[in-house]
Amino acid sequence: MEGGEMKIEEFFEIIPKLPGVRVYQFSDNYESAKRLADFAKAREFELQIVTFEEKLFEKLKSLEDEDIKVRYITENRDKYNLRSIMYDTVFVNLDIDSLNNIEEFLRKTYRIMKNAANIVLPVDVEKRDEIKTLLERCNYVAVNDTSLEEKRVVFIGKKLHGWSRV
Repeated sequence: MEGGEMKIEEFFEIIPKLPGVRVYQFSDNYESAKRLADFAKAREFELQIVTFEEKLFEKLKSLEDEDIKVRYITENRDKYNLRSIMYDTVFVNLDIDSLNNIEEFLRKTYRIMKNAANIVLPVDVEKRDEIKTLLERCNYVAVNDTSLEEKRVVFIGKKLHGWSRV
């Protein structure tokens, strides 16, 4: 940790150290996807890397192996997972300001998470209140943020069965 700032890699430790763990990553950056893919290989968990950018998808395909899959999807897709697979941890390593509808994105993401799963979402510090409100509105609980860099924070929220507002 340099200068008291955390790096996103430090949040990889939130991934459960259990057999059969599945992790989902939205990415708009090859380097962050590669770091998580390397971590997945070392810890032997299943990783699904998803991008909304067709050009990046071509580059990300080089990360694929038996337990690491890469997909290109569109943001407006009805659901983000295939075959109803649920995930233990979801990393959102993309610029959420580039999304058409942040709240809809968070709701769709919530639906692919297992009970007790975590979402890890870095955002600009000036969006802290807005994103916390959105996460809570979308039924995430135990929402906390931690400083990542001078102008960034990372939110960690949880999906818990029975806590959603109907």
